[in-house]
Amino acid sequence: MAYIQSNKKVNLFSAISIGVSCIVGSGWLFASYKAAKFAGPISILSWIIGAIIALLIALLLAEISTIHHKETGLLARLLTITHNKDYGFIVSSSNWFATIVAIPAEAEASMQYLVRAFPKLSDDLFINDHFTALGILCVFFIMIGYGVLNYWGIKLLAKANNIITVIKLTVPALTAIIIFAAAFHSSNFSSYHNTIAPYGYNKAFTAVVTCGVFYSFYGFSMITLFAKELDKPQKNIPLALGGSVIICLIIYLMLQVSFLGAIDTKTVSNGWHTLDFTSPLSQLAVLLGINWLSLVLYVDAVISPSGTGIVYVGSSARIFTGMAEDKQMPSIFAHEHPVHHISRLSIFVTLVFCTLLVVFFDNWDKIMIIVSVFQILSCVAVPIAFSKIRSDNKRESSFRMPFGLSASYITFMILSYLLVQCGTMALALSFIVHIIFFIIYCSVFYKNFSQTIKASASSWSIFVYIAAMTLFGFLQETDKFNTTGVLIGFFIFTSINFYFLVNQKTYNK
Repeated sequence: MAYIQSNKKVNLFSAISIGVSCIVGSGWLFASYKAAKFAGPISILSWIIGAIIALLIALLLAEISTIHHKETGLLARLLTITHNKDYGFIVSSSNWFATIVAIPAEAEASMQYLVRAFPKLSDDLFINDHFTALGILCVFFIMIGYGVLNYWGIKLLAKANNIITVIKLTVPALTAIIIFAAAFHSSNFSSYHNTIAPYGYNKAFTAVVTCGVFYSFYGFSMITLFAKELDKPQKNIPLALGGSVIICLIIYLMLQVSFLGAIDTKTVSNGWHTLDFTSPLSQLAVLLGINWLSLVLYVDAVISPSGTGIVYVGSSARIFTGMAEDKQMPSIFAHEHPVHHISRLSIFVTLVFCTLLVVFFDNWDKIMIIVSVFQILSCVAVPIAFSKIRSDNKRESSFRMPFGLSASYITFMILSYLLVQCGTMALALSFIVHIIFFIIYCSVFYKNFSQTIKASASSWSIFVYIAAMTLFGFLQETDKFNTTGVLIGFFIFTSINFYFLVNQKTYNK
């Protein structure tokens, strides 16, 4: 009986809970503040832009998922399934890296909030916006807890996550309502420089990647990594993908509007960039005299990021297992537990990598912009894979995206534009990381130089794409990107590159 129960698949509510749990993580604790400080009231538009992009990706992914729902770690393996394993490895590694980087980000978010709750511990754990050795150790133990809840498979994860999700929906929504009722200054939305966009309308797009908006919404995609373990996947995956994005958009808009309206008008008159919070919502609650809400938020600072971290550990392990099945990782990672259907070795390796990342990225701000680049790159695979599947037209889907090919092209162009906003350093780092990963991959799986050359030829278009986005990112940083000539060049190059990405040939048969 234990075996049967362990194999019982999770329902639609649990599928939506996975998406919501990943979206409402550390982002809700920091992103409203970061976006307000960076862009001012136009940050409201940033959440709408982020949700539209997420919905476009979700709908494209829904059609793909209903066809390939039996695949382990689907999102990470898209280009392996539609093209070849050499090409697919680039996106798989990007997806895996984005997932494991998000795990310490969630643990660090909890610690950064809690340090504010216990000022006497501040000097021991977090000094000058960086974790001490003891602080890193505390982050490590939080991540161990994430691993434990994944150790016995998706049933335990789903039960724990369903409870956490109810809390994660209730607390942010009530926080927004309470703050809105306590103080709302409508003049805040235009008082600084007499405009809703005091720093320019383009900041709404830049904030999507630099302030944690895309980072927050990216969580919906984790649903597809559990596709094989979901009940009625062809029906429930599209509903869960779209439903989780819409639910969370409402919550994030409530939080952003209430935060913008509650700030003291004198502070706003000096500019949104002058805001200085370390635990934004909790400190705002104290300033408004709602001390009990501040205590609730400190408690939720452990619950919300932890719920996201727990699911990301499970997602990362499934990506690792899927890559092993595709012979992109050692086959030992493909060995799943006979009852719980999870590679426990993959969980262990995930936590080891996460620990190393905490040492190098020792605060939430540092880690968020890096992970956003890898998240966007992994999402770029969705319109590419979708266009390839539609052009091959070999299998019908139970869910069909309206105007799918046009939507896939538009989604690709939007994601490319967002990548450019990430900045030269983050893009250059991602380019270097992908090259290093690919060299290691070829040295392990290909025994001669000829096969390595063929592997490079089977994936050249994605490397050209990342290199070009890095160049355009440099032009963006030096204020040369928004000129007419560069924008036209970006549009033409990216469009041509999209054709080659979709039609990438395979040379290693």
